[in-house]
Amino acid sequence: MKANNTKNAVLIVLLFAVLFLTLYNLKVSSEIKDLQGVFKQEKKDLKSALDEMIKDYTDVVVRKKSLSKRLRIEVQKMKDLRDSVAKLEGNNYNLIRKYRSKIASLERENRRLFIKIDSLNSANRALAQENVITNEILTQKETVNTELIEKNKALEAKVAVAAKIEISPVKVIAMKERSSGKLTSTSRSSRTDAFKINFDLLENPLTSAGKKKVYIQIIDEKKNVITPKGKASLSNGARIQYSDSLLVNYDNSKLSLVSFILVNRDDIFKGKYTISAFVEGEYSGNSSVSLR
Repeated sequence: MKANNTKNAVLIVLLFAVLFLTLYNLKVSSEIKDLQGVFKQEKKDLKSALDEMIKDYTDVVVRKKSLSKRLRIEVQKMKDLRDSVAKLEGNNYNLIRKYRSKIASLERENRRLFIKIDSLNSANRALAQENVITNEILTQKETVNTELIEKNKALEAKVAVAAKIEISPVKVIAMKERSSGKLTSTSRSSRTDAFKINFDLLENPLTSAGKKKVYIQIIDEKKNVITPKGKASLSNGARIQYSDSLLVNYDNSKLSLVSFILVNRDDIFKGKYTISAFVEGEYSGNSSVSLR
């Protein structure tokens, strides 16, 4: 009887031991599953953090070559670390802590680098603004210069007009030579031996004083130049034949001029003759006389 009781007691103890071990195994198994879940989540979190950092670097655009090279190096470091995290197996929490430490170091480097980038971008924006202002100033200066050039041209044109020597109305008389040699006026072409032309250079204080060239041209109704003496160039580039030329000393005050142009009676026909005056290469005025 006593032996049976002892046997039963041993069985009960073994039963409790088996039950305890079973419960303990279930608890340990549950904890392991929980730890594995935590490990997987840690890997996922590390990978996400690295992916976000890589994206931040990839989105940054910096023109300076030295900084761009630095960014490429940092991005490669993060990609290598992300690949290492993805290959982690088991429950090596020491490695998890090591990788977290590396990521924290990268984040600190990120902050320093992005601060530098922000500083460069701010400087670039300031320079761009300065360039805009400078370009606006240059544009304004160019506009002002253009306006000044146009005003100067207009002023020069006005000065040139103001400096032109004007003349009084041209007076023309056809002359015949008497047997005594004296010249008297005539209206007959067959008796014309000369043309007497006179006009005044008017006062002009704006032009320069000194020697002035004056040309006189006589043309008939067919535009033929009477008694041409030579050719002269005008200020506008045209060339004319002239019947007489005078070189006078002009002192800015009124100066009277007289020209006697001898002609051959055989070259003078009935009709209208136009006499034009040119002073210093500029057309100054004309008059006409009709002969019968």
